[in-house]
Amino acid sequence: MASDQAVVKALGTVGRAFFGRFQTLREVQRRSIPPILSGNNVLVTSATASGKTEAILAPLLARTRTRGRTTDRIRMLLIAPTRALANDLAARVEVPLDRLGLTWGRQTSDHRDKVRQPFLLITTPESFDSMLVRNGQPRAGMAVDHLLAGVLAALVDEAHLFDGSARGDQLCWLLGRLRRLRQLNIDQEETPGNLQICAGSATVGDPVRLAYDLLGAEATTLQVPGARKIEVFSPRDGSDWHSLDGVAYSWSPGATDSSDMSVEKTTSSGNKRCPAGVAGLRDRLEVVSSSLPEKLGQRLWQAMSSDDNRVRKALVFVPSRRQCDTLSTYLAGALTQRRALKVLAHHGSLSRARREEAEQMFASAHDAVLVATTTLEVGVDIGDVDLVALIGAPPSTRSLLQRIGRGGRETDRTRVLALPQTAIDQAALASMLLSARDGDLESAGYARRWSVFVQQAASFVAQSGPRGRQRSDLFALVQDVWPDETTATQIIDGLVENEQLTERLGRFTLGETWADLFDRGGSGMHANFGSSGNALPVVDAGTGETIAHVAQPASNRLLALGGQRWQAKNVSGEILLTPKGVGKATDGFSYGARRGPTRLEYAVHAQRGLGFGEFDAPLINLPTGPIWLHFGGSAYQTLLCALMSSLHPATWLVGLATRGYPDQAALGALAGREVTLRQAVERYYKELEPALAPGRYQSQLPEACRRQVVSNLLDLSRFQRWLETRHVWEVAPEDPRWEHLQVALRREA
Repeated sequence: MASDQAVVKALGTVGRAFFGRFQTLREVQRRSIPPILSGNNVLVTSATASGKTEAILAPLLARTRTRGRTTDRIRMLLIAPTRALANDLAARVEVPLDRLGLTWGRQTSDHRDKVRQPFLLITTPESFDSMLVRNGQPRAGMAVDHLLAGVLAALVDEAHLFDGSARGDQLCWLLGRLRRLRQLNIDQEETPGNLQICAGSATVGDPVRLAYDLLGAEATTLQVPGARKIEVFSPRDGSDWHSLDGVAYSWSPGATDSSDMSVEKTTSSGNKRCPAGVAGLRDRLEVVSSSLPEKLGQRLWQAMSSDDNRVRKALVFVPSRRQCDTLSTYLAGALTQRRALKVLAHHGSLSRARREEAEQMFASAHDAVLVATTTLEVGVDIGDVDLVALIGAPPSTRSLLQRIGRGGRETDRTRVLALPQTAIDQAALASMLLSARDGDLESAGYARRWSVFVQQAASFVAQSGPRGRQRSDLFALVQDVWPDETTATQIIDGLVENEQLTERLGRFTLGETWADLFDRGGSGMHANFGSSGNALPVVDAGTGETIAHVAQPASNRLLALGGQRWQAKNVSGEILLTPKGVGKATDGFSYGARRGPTRLEYAVHAQRGLGFGEFDAPLINLPTGPIWLHFGGSAYQTLLCALMSSLHPATWLVGLATRGYPDQAALGALAGREVTLRQAVERYYKELEPALAPGRYQSQLPEACRRQVVSNLLDLSRFQRWLETRHVWEVAPEDPRWEHLQVALRREA
């Protein structure tokens, strides 16, 4: 392998701009630069804060500079999953690009810098979509002299956040359209060659598939192992910080062999047993519910004042925007009495100015607490984080790693304060923490969300201007991206029949609905995530600044918002706020959010954390009746209850359990009846859709296609295997898990 100096030297002036005169590289940079500089499409996976963005960006820039003879147009795209990350990337590229004399800009709903055509443009999928539609000059049915026609390379940052989602499918189509645009608009001032696309990602379960989907059939993957040690704060036994490296593995009750404690066992029936070490960690995690604000304040202060007060800055992840408001407001009163620190809030309904202010204040502060939703799950640079607190369990180990990866970037350890809100959360969180330690990640699974094609067909047609798009041109794109002409034909014919598109002489134009969205501008035409509807502006009465948008009016009372206490007043379609200083505000605004479905990944972690093997489906008798723990997630539960009349949802255990006794023989028989299962999916596809997230435009698909998408997302063959391996048995009172199960399954208030 070449020396670090040789690798940096191959980058020319770009190497000095990014890595300085010392030219010492991290492992991910050492391994990534040569293949990318050679022109390969590469997906680089490594731990958070490992330097992978620079490892990809530097060689892409170096190669792009040699291919394009002019720098007065857009040559590179840097695609981020969120606006916050786009802002962070802008700050990271500013210095090295200035050293190189190259321009950069942002094109998002927050910033619009495309007009001056910078060399490097940072954007999001929605703004990328808008640029493809609106920034070409139509001529003879084709867009010529397009703003993006000179793009030679693209970098997809935090690619794992696009995996298994409608936005990820949209990005596949957008990159396919960019390739096609480049082929049809050859720039005479550049070296010929294909569009080079690379991506950086945290560790994923199936990197080869992700690379194929996003980067193309010729893409390669480069996986760089490595992770920081994880320490969990647990003050119960007088020893505050506990390294997960010290969690021993032994076997849960019922295991047939305990001679080897180093790995999970598999019994003669093939049922993997859950290590009892998971239960040991689970019992270290303190469940908080009604006492959450006080308990969070108490435990957070204990953690921050432990270890000679070396924990100065904490990032707290919460599951909802309302909790972000109420908890940050409570902490602002509770913690500032103990130490002169800042308490800040960050969530998607706060204005851009408020979010960016919170990021900057936290980064520059010496002592601070930042309460956030998933808006800060991605790699926005907020400086050093000494402690990451988790309120509740995230949906998967991948999400957990993304959150705790924000901490300990300057050390070899990540410190975590885990506060589950239920006993089920407690079990799932313990299992995820051990999986994170071992790098044992779930695969996102994959099936095409054809609802995205509805939006992309309209967007692609709009790109050609008033004359529209030829049918042959649209199907040529289908062949490039998702080569399934039969499905595409069904969808297009349905859109024409429903007047979403208009066809005349083999040429498509927009129907009235899409034409109206196009004329109104904004993200309505270019997004594949759900719309929150009409939101009310929340205005600071003193400054006139709009600081948030909420779903419903607020009564005239004290409310929490963004780490502050306010007096709210409804006035003429907006909510005026007057600051009321530090104090108690017991409630927050309504953001119209609904509880999401329980994913299979989460259900399996709950199963492990409660002490069961992967095939265990136990019964427990409660005073209110029998509960069957199937651990299948919301989609499987919906189908089970539709197929078996003896089962009914346990509404307080969504996706985890049903009321009623299942019949073991009936489950096995059902697994072998593929036709019956397929018919059930076709019959109940509308009920299954909310649990499978098929995309914003699913309802616009023809019914046959809609059913097929649901069937593919559910994965019937996997469901059949799951059914036939369920081991149904009753947990006896003498079982060591009995007492904990009774607590975990108790109906919540």
